[in-house]
Amino acid sequence: MKTLIAGYRPYELGIFKNNDPKKEVLTDFLRHKIREYLETGTEWFIIQGYTGIELYAAKCILEIREDYDVGLAVLKPFHDFDERYKDEEKIVLNEILAECDFHRFIFEKPYANPGMFRQINRFLLENTDQAIIVYDEETPSKTRFLYNEILEFQTDNTYNIERIQFDEINTFIDSRYDS
Repeated sequence: MKTLIAGYRPYELGIFKNNDPKKEVLTDFLRHKIREYLETGTEWFIIQGYTGIELYAAKCILEIREDYDVGLAVLKPFHDFDERYKDEEKIVLNEILAECDFHRFIFEKPYANPGMFRQINRFLLENTDQAIIVYDEETPSKTRFLYNEILEFQTDNTYNIERIQFDEINTFIDSRYDS
């Protein structure tokens, strides 16, 4: 089974430094969630390489793959999509690209128009079986476009989605961390 992972960028979560405790908590949560998916049949995780949730999840997958037979694919949307990343974010992405099992561009060209994003989302949905999306409608994000695309895709296709909202993350925090 192939599972797509998507979600918030760090700035959308109020994370502006690499050592922010929120990042550690989110990484712990994602590690837990990824293990659940591995136990229920996920063989591949797919990300696009966006900062935040996707890169946090990728690091988790790379850390725990010694214990699981799992692949990590990075399908970057188009050439130069990461040109605006900070240097430290580029380093993390390049480390992940060096260690992942597969990486390619969905479009073998630079960004040309907004319609590319809909085509990218469609490609991802047609080539995965399910998705984990960290997205809460109360907190706006570009992730809503992918989420809405999945809902539309589900009307004619069998596709599972787990939308993780902040309440679920807070419950995880309450069960794992002391106040």
